[in-house]
Amino acid sequence: VAAADAFFGGLQLMRLNMPTMLESSIEASLLTIGLGAVFGLALSPLGLLWKGWLFHAAAIVSAWVALGRYVALDPSVVPSWLMAPAVGLGAWALGAIVARKSRVLAWGLGILALAAAIAMPVVAGSSREKPVVALPTGTAPTGAPDVVIVVLDTVRAANMSAYGYARKTTPTFDRLSGESALFLDAMAPSTWSLPSHASLFTGLFPSGHGANAETRVLSGNVSTLAQVLGTHGYETQCFTANPHISDSFGLTRGFQQQDRAWAGPNAGRSFQFIYRVLDLVGWATDDKGGGRVVDNFEHWVALRRDDAAPAFAFLNFLEAHFPYHQTPPRFLARYTDMGPIERRSVSLKAMAAQFGRNLTDAEVQEIAKPSRDMYDAGIAYADFLLERVVDALRDAGRLERTLLIVLADHGEMIGEHREFGHGASLYEPDLHVPLLFRYPERVPAGVRIARPVSTVGVYATVLDLVGIASPQKAHVASLLPVIAGQRGGEPVLAERFADPDSRLLPDSAPLAMRDRRYRIYRRGTDKLAVTSKGDVYMFDLAADPGEENDMAARDSNTAAELGGELGTWVAALGLMPLDQPMDDAARPVLDPAAEERLRALGYIE
Repeated sequence: VAAADAFFGGLQLMRLNMPTMLESSIEASLLTIGLGAVFGLALSPLGLLWKGWLFHAAAIVSAWVALGRYVALDPSVVPSWLMAPAVGLGAWALGAIVARKSRVLAWGLGILALAAAIAMPVVAGSSREKPVVALPTGTAPTGAPDVVIVVLDTVRAANMSAYGYARKTTPTFDRLSGESALFLDAMAPSTWSLPSHASLFTGLFPSGHGANAETRVLSGNVSTLAQVLGTHGYETQCFTANPHISDSFGLTRGFQQQDRAWAGPNAGRSFQFIYRVLDLVGWATDDKGGGRVVDNFEHWVALRRDDAAPAFAFLNFLEAHFPYHQTPPRFLARYTDMGPIERRSVSLKAMAAQFGRNLTDAEVQEIAKPSRDMYDAGIAYADFLLERVVDALRDAGRLERTLLIVLADHGEMIGEHREFGHGASLYEPDLHVPLLFRYPERVPAGVRIARPVSTVGVYATVLDLVGIASPQKAHVASLLPVIAGQRGGEPVLAERFADPDSRLLPDSAPLAMRDRRYRIYRRGTDKLAVTSKGDVYMFDLAADPGEENDMAARDSNTAAELGGELGTWVAALGLMPLDQPMDDAARPVLDPAAEERLRALGYIE
């Protein structure tokens, strides 16, 4: 039974297409099988009864089913907690039949099944890993600064004190914002880690770089920021607890070193039965890898020589990501007085909602506030880790000659429109993210930019500041003119591709349906959304910040005008039509006529 549960845990991670989590699940398999042995020994006295072998088997399966249902992310999905015990019982019955003819064969098959359950995740995971290709290195431009990009994964701007939130969740970010150019209305290019990080690293929107829910890997035809900087003499380092930032997805191309802080039992912890059991008895992790990330960064900074070549360091802190309860207690205590069992229950309900659990209105109401409380605690912990990054640079005497960029890859839904988590929704809580640039030599301190911009512009801005040309034309130009008060940061787009498993997920709000592609376009406070199924939605974010009132039909002229502008941008950037099959998607090819039209309108130079 335990081996079957370990096997199905690996299959679940394979279904999620997360090879980096598969690699680390060998410990989960061993622990699960160990728990099975404990169950067997604890219930062994039943074997002394008449037909005790039958009572023993029934007791083990019943106990496993009960425990599995109790810790399930979604108890209403019966196969998630019944399938493994049923398969395990069937395997045991088959083994009993085989044992009547040959006990040696039965033992051999049993050992083989255990080995398969343990080895399957490792073999499946390693088969997706792609080796890092060594790059030629050149010489960095004279006086080129170090570049440090910190992604506060899953942190939405609305819950940061620098953006007006009542709680003081981000004192470090707040202080930095006074020394930086702070963008008040930055929009992420997508709603989950893979496409958003790919856009950050390439300067392209998701349909341009190819990394999305339908492909799950960055196109090999585009260059990453690490590749560009590395070939121009930069040392490139990657410190991340997010398993999407790995070779398997193509996002670490160009990094000479990576710390793989996502490896270990914490990767995919809540998808594994055994870790949900350990969480239940108080052996929960309270760190999602951020502590290891910042430890590794501090060690690297301390070892760098003063005359070292300039470096590009990328850091990702996953601390605001679900499960929300896996946060250090001292940060949780600032925002919630719930006990650990209550926190766990709320956290897993919110997490399960993203993966298809249908919550009642009462459940949404019940978990929204405590989820927000724990989410705020995760943000506060990420901000604390950011402080350690800044302190490490300052202590090494490097802060003032470092281009420091802090942003989020996407935000989070916490009950808005009955949504929890991220990935599906394209409402503002999932798209409005923090963004600041700190570089005293070139970026004025204390600047506040209110106009909407896309974080896709970070790529071109970095290359602009270090004096290196991009090998590909970025979809969003450098944000330096915007910082100087000029027009730029356009187009402000977001894209989300269809979820391959959308048939398993419930219908949802208009901007959160999983079975279609979306493209979002912002102009001022107007927000247009179009889908691959022909839907058109429009919201006025100034009058309706909660995006409750679709204005597309009531103000069809504005909707048509925005649609025309979006079509011009799509043509100019060579973005694929939303209804085009992924296999036929062409790489970005700029339409000269559309590009000239945008230039005439003043959108591009």
